[in-house]
Amino acid sequence: MLPSSMKKILPFWFAAMIMAVLGIVILQKKNIQLINYIEYPETNPLLLAEAYREEGEKYYKKVSEKYASLLQDADRREKMKNLPELARARRLFLESLKIKPASKGIYPFLSDLAEFEGDLASMYYYQGKRALLEDRTEAAIEAFDFSLNIRKDFLPPLEEIVSIHLQKGDLKKAEQSLEAIFRVFAEKSQEPNAGAFYLKSLVAQRKGNLEEQREALEIALEKDPSHIESARFLAGVLSMNKEYDRAVSVIERARASAPYDANLLHWMGMIYMKKGDYAKAAERLEDGLKIEKNSAPLYLDLARSYEKLGKKSHSSLMLQKAMEIDKSLKTNILFPKTD
Repeated sequence: MLPSSMKKILPFWFAAMIMAVLGIVILQKKNIQLINYIEYPETNPLLLAEAYREEGEKYYKKVSEKYASLLQDADRREKMKNLPELARARRLFLESLKIKPASKGIYPFLSDLAEFEGDLASMYYYQGKRALLEDRTEAAIEAFDFSLNIRKDFLPPLEEIVSIHLQKGDLKKAEQSLEAIFRVFAEKSQEPNAGAFYLKSLVAQRKGNLEEQREALEIALEKDPSHIESARFLAGVLSMNKEYDRAVSVIERARASAPYDANLLHWMGMIYMKKGDYAKAAERLEDGLKIEKNSAPLYLDLARSYEKLGKKSHSSLMLQKAMEIDKSLKTNILFPKTD
């Protein structure tokens, strides 16, 4: 199915697409690689993520050596828990994941660190997260179940299981897992957190209860305005209701906790496009490309915003870049699939 961002392409786009294809052919024959047409900052967030990871691996090596030296020590778990290098390594790995969430190679390190200090529930949780990124859903469920067998009130694997059941279309099991999450909070005499209400909104959406969905999202963001998933979801709901200014405000607050999230900037750009403010849309999309330089959807939507602003040559260049990254765009634009 053709993405919504490509359904209303103006006649100009076909001419631009043909020119872009010719440009790519010429460049490929001359063995020239297209440059990025956006000015990027010297500090690349993805390089920062890699720097965090590399520094984390240095501390991980020290921690591994310490653990090996304590193998015959009955108190090694307690000693490892109080090891500053272990805390430092974990913090660096988690910071890297904030910037690059799909970095599955970090999870084995986090799993080992948890094992070193005897936190087997977290060890299995991280193994499950890695399995999810590798599309091994059943292995992920098994790991999350192992985690919960050790700590039945451990929220992270419970939250993942709700999401998995929703993805599989098993609404009944998703509801049961969601109820378990709220029971955990009740048993601890605590208020449910933003993540719990976000999952409640997903279940409500699947049930077709849009009022409950929006209410759950509003509560989630009252508890934590920087909860990214809730912000994205609520911004989408607000945008559909043409509450564009509030949608932008919701995303802006969420960005405080994720300044290197290109998807949030992409969302803002699309909201501005729906509002008809193509200049601000272009600004946000350009900001997104400063972070994620190889995103075909970002280049494609930036081409649309430039076209609306009358910047035909800029639009053509962005479209050309999008098609260089995603070769299927040429076919989709020339021969769009009908519903």
